[in-house]
Parts: sequence; C-alpha cells; structure tokens
Amino acid sequence: EAQRLPFFLLDGLQADREADGTEGADEDMIVTQSQTNFICPITQVEMKKPVKNKVCGHTYEEEAIVRMIESKHRRKKKTCCPKIGCSHTDVRMSDLLQDEALRRAIENHNKKKHHQSE
Repeated sequence: EAQRLPFFLLDGLQADREADGTEGADEDMIVTQSQTNFICPITQVEMKKPVKNKVCGHTYEEEAIVRMIESKHRRKKKTCCPKIGCSHTDVRMSDLLQDEALRRAIENHNKKKHHQSE
C-alpha cells in the first residue's frame, strides 16, 4: 500500500497511520494531497506564509516568491511560476494574495502532528 507514495511523504503518513490506526485509503489520499500542497515549490519546505498566485492558482512561500520576483526584476526578466508543469511565465507581485485558508490548514496539521507525538 505505502510503496506507491513519493518517499518524502512516507514518514509523516506512516506516523499518522500508526497513531490513529485508521485504514481509510481515501483519507490518506486527501492527507497526501494536502501535505503536498503545504510544500513551497521554491524552498521545498512547508510554507509558513503561503501566498496564492491568482492567475495560475499555485501557492508559494511569500518570502521566497517575493525574492524571486525581485531578483528577476533587477535583471529585467519575467518570473515564471516555479511550480513544475505550470506554463504561467509572468508572475507579478500584484497577482499574489495571502492564502489564509491554507495557512490555517498547515497550522492545524502541525497542531495535530504535535499532539500525536506527545
């Protein structure tokens, strides 16, 4: 069952499954799906202040995407969306919105993780 998942998700999921003993495959899928969305495509770590690009819908760590835009801007270049497979080639500051819902989801996920490890 677990082998099909990308390796970086296994640790967390394994721990979750052992903690509550549920065998809900659908639930696992949702968890996997959302945990993947917690990871910034630029930093490859869990986001603390996610911002959503209202043009292509992808989400990044605020500081990371802002830095990226600024450094490209200095070289008079456009910023492509860093999400693999996204064809959006002009990410602008004005397109970025705070993603409150995702921020809360990440916080709740971490609270749960915290409770389980105590």
